[in-house]
Amino acid sequence: MQLACYCGQAPERILEVGFTSEGSLVVHYWCSACSRVLFTSLTQEECTHFVPPVDAEAAKRSSDADTEFLQSLGIAAGE
Repeated sequence: MQLACYCGQAPERILEVGFTSEGSLVVHYWCSACSRVLFTSLTQEECTHFVPPVDAEAAKRSSDADTEFLQSLGIAAGE
């Protein structure tokens, strides 16, 4: 997600991130270029556009590594 002020500058810092009671993501940030405090809100549907696709191969490698680590600790990891 790209954040930019009305003046075109990217925020120097993000002040807060949260959710509305309806489940929308809200980002509160500061533009040091023009001294504005801004809020950006995205619905859950809009947020899904920023989620990368699942990498099934990477997930499998991670799961295998987790299982191996748990077994090295003597913990039986069921499949």
